[in-house]
Amino acid sequence: MNWFKRSTKVTASTARRITGISTPLGGMQWADPGPSEAKVVHEFLIFLEDRRVLYNAMQLELPSQVEHSIHEIREECTRTLQRLGANAFAVPALRTIREASRRYHDDCNEQFHNMVHDWDGDRYDRHRFGPGFFTALGAYRATVGYQVALLAAHYDIDVEGDLATVIPGTVAEQPPGE
Repeated sequence: MNWFKRSTKVTASTARRITGISTPLGGMQWADPGPSEAKVVHEFLIFLEDRRVLYNAMQLELPSQVEHSIHEIREECTRTLQRLGANAFAVPALRTIREASRRYHDDCNEQFHNMVHDWDGDRYDRHRFGPGFFTALGAYRATVGYQVALLAAHYDIDVEGDLATVIPGTVAEQPPGE
């Protein structure tokens, strides 16, 4: 067996694991660098695929469920940021989504006193299910959709299912004859 045979190929994954070389007769130190940046972002997008708050019809949304889901998205952004390097391309996009999640909680309380409205106070909580709720939710969806588009394009990740509908400029396909 030839111990000194030279390898003809070193993959990027292998090269990232090398943390040192010792001499005189060889030796190497290896470390597991963890998942790649693209894999971490892909896992985040998979998480978002199951967040109905991003694409559910507005009339089906309940403020308490929306708040809970947005809170979970904010927490997932923080966890994902902790897994990425400070210089990763995804960091500004994740910070933008996380900031939009915080902003939603402030903006949904907007009462729009100067707007004429005909909400029945007995049927709706004016502070949570009025124009502030819908305006904040629409702005949140637009912000997240744009960031998802940036991440998917940069990391060459296919966005599938309902999450694809939040990406700006995409139109849901309609079956023929409709």
